[in-house]
Amino acid sequence: MTNGGASQDVQVRWPDLDGLGHVNHSTVLAYLEVGRDATFRSRGIAGEDYVVRHCTIDYQGELRPSGAYVQYQCEELKLGNTSIRSLERLFNAEGRCVVEATFTLVMWDATARSSRELTAKERKSLADLTKEQQ
Repeated sequence: MTNGGASQDVQVRWPDLDGLGHVNHSTVLAYLEVGRDATFRSRGIAGEDYVVRHCTIDYQGELRPSGAYVQYQCEELKLGNTSIRSLERLFNAEGRCVVEATFTLVMWDATARSSRELTAKERKSLADLTKEQQ
């Protein structure tokens, strides 16, 4: 696993595995969401505070869990005015990155049903993950 970033354990459930014994490709998206939500929530940003605008997932190998968890890592963020670009990874039991994903997240105002700017508090809470800090 690479250094830096924020790490989370994501629980593997039996239905997540396919006939080959690895995590199904569609479940990977849910694992990334669970890890991201935990990372952001620990910094005071709730799941309803942002929406996914775009994602790209690169499957680099089999994600075969050896236990009840896989490792998620948010490697870096790039903050815009209303958006966050994230680099996120999942690691196999040997610590090798097998999934790399980028997301464009847009901060969301649920009342206005539209995008909103990142607050100074949100920027500060994410500062340790921003690309400029790496």
